[in-house]
Amino acid sequence: MLNIKCLPNKLTKLFSLVLVSNLVILGFIYPAKAEQKSAQTKAADFGLPTHRRDGGSRGGQDSCVANVNSEKQDLMALIPQKKVGMNASASPKLFFYVPEFQDPSTLEFILRNEQDQLVYEAFFLTEGNGIMSVEIPAELSSQMLTPDHLYHWYLSMICNNQERSRDLVVEGSMRQQAIAPATQVQLNQISSVEKAEVYRQEGFWFDALAVLAENLDSPEKSMIRQQWSKMLSSVGLENLASESLIETKLIDNPANSL
Repeated sequence: MLNIKCLPNKLTKLFSLVLVSNLVILGFIYPAKAEQKSAQTKAADFGLPTHRRDGGSRGGQDSCVANVNSEKQDLMALIPQKKVGMNASASPKLFFYVPEFQDPSTLEFILRNEQDQLVYEAFFLTEGNGIMSVEIPAELSSQMLTPDHLYHWYLSMICNNQERSRDLVVEGSMRQQAIAPATQVQLNQISSVEKAEVYRQEGFWFDALAVLAENLDSPEKSMIRQQWSKMLSSVGLENLASESLIETKLIDNPANSL
């Protein structure tokens, strides 16, 4: 027989149990949503164009690439396809694959801010094909690059100084952002391979590549190469993982000598 007097107590206990259960469930859901939102921020494209492969590689006599039939005939930016890489370094480095030229050619790098104002411009010469890096000077970074702001960059292979429409061009964006203090403490205590993985997980793509490139000749060389290959494969650039780093030489604007 139902005990009417016990109903209020039982209902109160049941309500409390449901309330506690809901709070526990929400405790799991909201952190997960927060982490998901953080991950989406790191992976965002911010509505900016990204062209990591030159879309206008020309064949025949109109090409300045030596081997137009090669699978590696394109100028390529070593970046994710649809993400804006973050950068924490005071002297950011960006990496590009450069195909072999038919004749000595110049590369032009341009960095612009959100107002489309020129922040940095540099001209380079390279020898042979391989992976080159472009380093933005630390003094420029401290004066011009603002945290949490987006910057758009272009790398152009100048095939003909008098016909710039023939340039091979890749473009993308980067975002300056400070590293969380706790993450920085962790980075100060781990190996280069581990640093690269932490940078990658936190969205600092350029820093991850840079720490590996700077330590290719270290005692960790084999593990660093594996991590380098893993990173490039994760963004569909596994065919460039075995390419060597090549030197670049800063030069004056070749247009000034025309």
